[in-house]
Amino acid sequence: MRGRLIGALVAGAAMIAGLVMAAPAAALPATWTVTPGGAFTGTAGTTVLRIQETGIQLTCRSATAAGTAKSGSGLSNPLATLPPGGVKFNTCSGPFGLTFTVAHVGTWNLNGVSYNATTGVTSGNLSNIVANISGPSCSASVSGSVNVTFTNSTDVLAVQPNYGLIFTSVSGCLGLISTGQHASFSGSFAITPGLNVSSP
Repeated sequence: MRGRLIGALVAGAAMIAGLVMAAPAAALPATWTVTPGGAFTGTAGTTVLRIQETGIQLTCRSATAAGTAKSGSGLSNPLATLPPGGVKFNTCSGPFGLTFTVAHVGTWNLNGVSYNATTGVTSGNLSNIVANISGPSCSASVSGSVNVTFTNSTDVLAVQPNYGLIFTSVSGCLGLISTGQHASFSGSFAITPGLNVSSP
């Protein structure tokens, strides 16, 4: 009886020790490796801003991006930043052929969330987005974050069309846009020079 009791106590102590040792490891945040890092540019074809509630779209024929990526290993988010004015949207139009301009405001952050070592694809988000939209008798601001993926083999940063943006202020716009409506932004940017992003 005494032997069984001692054995149970030893087993219980080993289990508790195992849990205590495992807990810090599970709580550790993901770290990232980016090479070579430094300044980069991106070019995209058609990019689309789509309003969730109405389906109305603002389409730009092309877009460019300029930013700076971190370099090295053991990195934390953001992995790259896009400074004010770093993202430019060209030849943008909306319903009825109305033309618009889109201005990048503040610093946008590129963050990694998960990495698939088999495909070499990092899933993450572009956060701290703020942009001003203006056109004939129309002005609006949109802010929020969008999901992205980055593929090492192609060096393409793809913005996913999830509705993580919200219109924070709208004036005019023929009632086509309203404050509080949600929007998605989609487009694929070819990054130069190429980057390699991974996470242990």
